[in-house]
Amino acid sequence: MSPPACSLIYLVVFLFLSVFSFTNIHAHHCTDRFLSEAKQRNLIITFCKRYGESNGVEIAMYLREKSRMLDIMVGARLEEKTGWLAWGLNPDPEARMVGTQALIGIKYMNGDLLWDRYNITSFTKIGCQLLPSAIDLNISNFNFSYIDCLQYYVIQATIVLPMKYHVEKLNHVWQVGIDVAERKEPKMHPRGLRNYDSTETINLRTGKGLGSRVHNFSRIREVHGILNIIGWGMLLPIGVIIARNFREFPLPCLGWQRYHISCQAVGYIVGSTGWAVGIWLGRASKHYSFPKHGTFGIFIFTFATLQMLFFKCKPSDRDEFRTYRNMSHHVVGYSLIVASYINIRKGINIMHLDGKYWLPAYFGIAGCVAFIFLVFEIVSWFKFLCDKFGLWIICGKDIPNEEANLRKASREDGRVQPSDTPINN
Repeated sequence: MSPPACSLIYLVVFLFLSVFSFTNIHAHHCTDRFLSEAKQRNLIITFCKRYGESNGVEIAMYLREKSRMLDIMVGARLEEKTGWLAWGLNPDPEARMVGTQALIGIKYMNGDLLWDRYNITSFTKIGCQLLPSAIDLNISNFNFSYIDCLQYYVIQATIVLPMKYHVEKLNHVWQVGIDVAERKEPKMHPRGLRNYDSTETINLRTGKGLGSRVHNFSRIREVHGILNIIGWGMLLPIGVIIARNFREFPLPCLGWQRYHISCQAVGYIVGSTGWAVGIWLGRASKHYSFPKHGTFGIFIFTFATLQMLFFKCKPSDRDEFRTYRNMSHHVVGYSLIVASYINIRKGINIMHLDGKYWLPAYFGIAGCVAFIFLVFEIVSWFKFLCDKFGLWIICGKDIPNEEANLRKASREDGRVQPSDTPINN
């Protein structure tokens, strides 16, 4: 493999490993202010966590093992005029929404706060009304309030755990929503990853999440995003710029074809790796999916593979199919760039990373590539118009020799020959 290609691969591997190297092992610890408020409310803390990778909910718990009584305090910001906060336990083998015995507090537009018990069933998942109902948990001291110093809405309750809820392997679920209706009816929460990830299986004695599913999945998704941004969103467009502008004009380069192929090949390898990680994430997330994002990803991978085959299936200069091959190669290439940027933007929206460094970085990369492409296009079109309409005198040059320009043609090896240089009259 050529040195440029090797350098690009080393860069990608470095970025890949960096995602894991800077992971904060204390990312799940709750804030000092929330912990202090929990203690002021006489909640003896067994553990306290902040789930920033899902939706920022903070949870403090205290287990009294002999009586199997669990004191909980759950807090989150509800920044819209209406909203709701939910927390519950699921006795099923895995932590998920369906089957959860939930406590939900609702904030109405007029400032009223209401709270009640809810049984989350499969009908809730398909959009049926969620109304207060009986649950199989013995609840006491249940209330929902606003803490001004934290700007948090807080659920607090004491729960007697039945024997089917295992202390060392307890499935708990939390959620935040915006829309509400009358009669204590919370509406469907947003359909983003940070909402779907609002589950965990924990050991109540230690507070340790078993498997740290949310945290690990978040890291893997970041790897998926970084690889796709580098592969599809950066290297492929750069390869197109090299082929379009370094062949003859405005910056002729003897080895343009080698750099073009290397850039496209590395971009394909990196992007395909990111795509494979995305396929694995889709299969691992069996309770939710993002079909539009997945369809775009399959389209990009399929036609990128087709582009790679074009390098091997290249007709000779005199072959009548060469023109059609070049046309399809160009159309597919530009379509891939557009589809890649659309899908990368969709991925950032799904991960709810708009407010972080992802969106500025994405726009920065896309903006730089677009600016470079635009500058080269302006220069190329300026030359084309001068050639087309004989405006070389206005452009500051003499009229070029037409015979020399007719002899000028692209070479198979991408080299610019001395005889291709226009001769002035």
